Amino acid sequence: MLATLDKFGRVLIPKKFREHLGIRNNSSLNIVDDGNRIIIEPVVEKNPIVEKDGIIVYTGKIQSDIDKEIRADRLRRMKKVLPFGDTIENTI
Repeated sequence: MLATLDKFGRVLIPKKFREHLGIRNNSSLNIVDDGNRIIIEPVVEKNPIVEKDGIIVYTGKIQSDIDKEIRADRLRRMKKVLPFGDTIENTI
């Protein structure tokens, strides 16, 4: 199939190829220079949550301060469980 490069350097991937490969808006694509060819492949993202030895494990990358996220999660859970949960914020 013949495609044309526009003035911004973009190539339109035909709809039938996008549908067949599961490429959607904002999909990540890997572009490789292979001598006299350009290879464009969709990046298949793995589920960041997996089960290892019966335990659910998050294997993805954390985008924020992990300590802050853990404290916030503990606070949310303590407010639900403890009878004095509303006053617990300053103790963490």
